[in-house]
Amino acid sequence: MKKPSITVTVFAAFTFIFASALQAQQVHTYVDRDSLRVGDVFHYTLVFDGQYQEVAYPGEDVFEEEIELLSRQRYQLSERRDSLVYRLQFFATEDLTLSRKEIHLRTAEGDTTLQTSMVPLFFKTTLADGDEEFRPFKPLFDFARNWWWLIVTLILLAIASYFAWRWYTNREFEEEQPEPEPELPPEPFVDPLEELKEAVASLIPIHKLAKKEDYEEFYIKLGDAIRYYLKRVYKITALEMTTREIIESLREELAPDEIITITRKVLNEADMVKFANFQPGTEQAKSVLKKAETFIETAEIVNRDQIRYMKYKHEEKHGIKRNNSIMETAE
Repeated sequence: MKKPSITVTVFAAFTFIFASALQAQQVHTYVDRDSLRVGDVFHYTLVFDGQYQEVAYPGEDVFEEEIELLSRQRYQLSERRDSLVYRLQFFATEDLTLSRKEIHLRTAEGDTTLQTSMVPLFFKTTLADGDEEFRPFKPLFDFARNWWWLIVTLILLAIASYFAWRWYTNREFEEEQPEPEPELPPEPFVDPLEELKEAVASLIPIHKLAKKEDYEEFYIKLGDAIRYYLKRVYKITALEMTTREIIESLREELAPDEIITITRKVLNEADMVKFANFQPGTEQAKSVLKKAETFIETAEIVNRDQIRYMKYKHEEKHGIKRNNSIMETAE
């Protein structure tokens, strides 16, 4: 019987060692729910098997924009098994796939990077079965065949009405000349940040929020106040935009990351209450109010010069300052 060659033996040994190394380090990905509505909370779990000296799991910034990280907790099940459980909130309005995330390891053999599996999440609508759909358009009316005389009559009536109106207005103008209206002083500049502070201060106190309608009014007024501030400062139609469109527009306007991050969190919660029939609690209302206060504190710093320039242009346009006036400088 012919013995295997040295080359074949070495190749088999290398293959066995390489396969053992791959099996020694594995990452498993789990979600507790695969069908979600807007505002639903779910758990995303990563389990790592293998030897390591140090492991770095994915952070908050690796998740998709439609996913918000609420909390995370790590469990070391044994010396060879480690896991991290993410508590996430779903804000997508269509099916979404969580992309692969990287886990960085430091081992005795060197640094290694593992990737998680892609996880599909299916959007589940909040509309009840049997909701009435849009009605179809009514059929167009059929006009009579002899329609030309009707068009000619309408044109003649329109011409006669126009000349009668011109005669009547000219006669009134000749009989009585109206007195010129007094020139009103120009309106003073309204600081958008002060408007936002007043709007937040006028919200229903949290300890008085009792009914679902109270919470809806609280969240809607808070979201509209921030949208109006963004409309004035960044010149975008924020009141007519979705939250995603607002975030994209702020990025195009090179808004600071702090403003974009807080805006997304506050408006996502407001949209969840307004459109997803979500019932928040007192603690959530306190949390979103705290985020709004952080938004104001951040805007006072990053938008200060921008608002001063808005005031300068307003006063220049309305003649409150001469054209050669100098803008105020920062104190």
